[in-house]
Amino acid sequence: MMTTSVIGALLVLVGIALFVIDLHVIGHGLLTAGGILTLLAGGLLLLWAGVPYAGVLLGFLAVVAVLMGGVFLGVLGSLRTLGRRPALTGKEGMIGEVGTVRSPVGVNSEGWVFVHGELWRALLAFVPEETDPQAGEPVVEVGRKVRVVGFDEGGVMQVVSTRVPGSGRDLNRPG
Repeated sequence: MMTTSVIGALLVLVGIALFVIDLHVIGHGLLTAGGILTLLAGGLLLLWAGVPYAGVLLGFLAVVAVLMGGVFLGVLGSLRTLGRRPALTGKEGMIGEVGTVRSPVGVNSEGWVFVHGELWRALLAFVPEETDPQAGEPVVEVGRKVRVVGFDEGGVMQVVSTRVPGSGRDLNRPG
C-alpha cells in the first residue's frame, strides 16, 4: 500500500510531465489544466502527509499553477479574439491602406500606385465634387498619397486621394 506522501510526489511528477507533454502536443490546453490540478493535488497531499517543507513546496506549486493557468487563459483569450475577427489577407486586407502614386492616376486612365511594397495598377474611384469639367480628367499626380477603397473585376485598384480638393489639406495629417 502506498503512503500519502508517495502518492503526493507522484501527482507532482505527473503534473510536471503533463506540462512537458503539452508543450510538444498540439491541443486545446487540456493537458495544462490537468497539470495544474495534479500539481495542486500532489502539493496538498504532501502537506497533509506532514512531509518536511511541504508548505514551501505547496507555495511553489501554487505559484507555478497560477502562472501556467495565466498563460493558459491568456492563450485562450487571444484565440477567442482572433476567432471573432475575420482574417484580412490579399486584396481585402489592403482596403484602407495608404499608398504613393508612381504614375498619374485618373478616373479613366490607369496609373501605378505603390502599396505594401508592390506596384498596383490603379484608377480613381470617383470624380471629386470640386472638379471643373472644363479642366479635363481629374488626375492624382506622382508623389501624392492615395487610399485604397476597393478593386474592380480585373484586379485594378480603386483609390481616392487623401488630399481634400481645393483645401490643400491632407487627410492623413491631423488638424
